[in-house]
Amino acid sequence: MGTENTEGPRAAGMTWRRAVTTYVLGGILAWGLIGWGLDFLLHTRWIWIVGAVLGAGGGYYLARLHRDDRAPGRGAEEKS
Repeated sequence: MGTENTEGPRAAGMTWRRAVTTYVLGGILAWGLIGWGLDFLLHTRWIWIVGAVLGAGGGYYLARLHRDDRAPGRGAEEKS
């Protein structure tokens, strides 16, 4: 019984999906809570929605940056 090869396109895709899910949910949670706090302080009812949407967009953006930074073939000499 050999060990399974977890490297390859399929494993990389799972990592990408997990990163997107984590960053997007984290952004929604963090910025939604910030918006909720601002709603409480400013006596409004809509800022948490804006915060959640911006958090989702920001999380997706960060996930893309993370994926592009770890792309194969990008050595230290190409990053400068």
